[in-house]
Amino acid sequence: MTSKAAVLLIALIGSGFLFAGGEEGKAPAVFTAAQAEAGQAAYEKSCGRCHTYSLLGRKGDEGEVPPIASLPAPFLKFIGPAKRVPPLVGENFVQKYGQKKVSDLFVLFRGAANTTPVADLHMSDDDIVNITAYILEKNGAKPGNQPLTATLARAFGSVVE
Repeated sequence: MTSKAAVLLIALIGSGFLFAGGEEGKAPAVFTAAQAEAGQAAYEKSCGRCHTYSLLGRKGDEGEVPPIASLPAPFLKFIGPAKRVPPLVGENFVQKYGQKKVSDLFVLFRGAANTTPVADLHMSDDDIVNITAYILEKNGAKPGNQPLTATLARAFGSVVE
């Protein structure tokens, strides 16, 4: 074998390994685009009122949308005088919940929907699954053909990119 052929063979084998390695690291799709879209609509009617439509939470800054003063009294009372609400997107959120199962997030969101002022909306489990899909998408997860379920035992951090 000539040295040119050997270099070419090594390059081809190397590129195959790089390609295969790239596929292995790809996060699995665990929800559909339709679920994320429905989740966005449900989120904006409920969670987004406090966590903001951007999912960045509240830090008590001026100019947050919607304006905190526009929230009904039960929401303001629940948020409290600090006027801070944790983000549902971003590096800190992924680090905090990355090892939790997606089903654990569903339970967390279901509990919030039952104990916060949005409880009056009587959100279904499907609404919460869809909101979970939307939050996954906003944290970098990609939709696919597999519908999300409330019992998905995969780690949150393994499905976001």
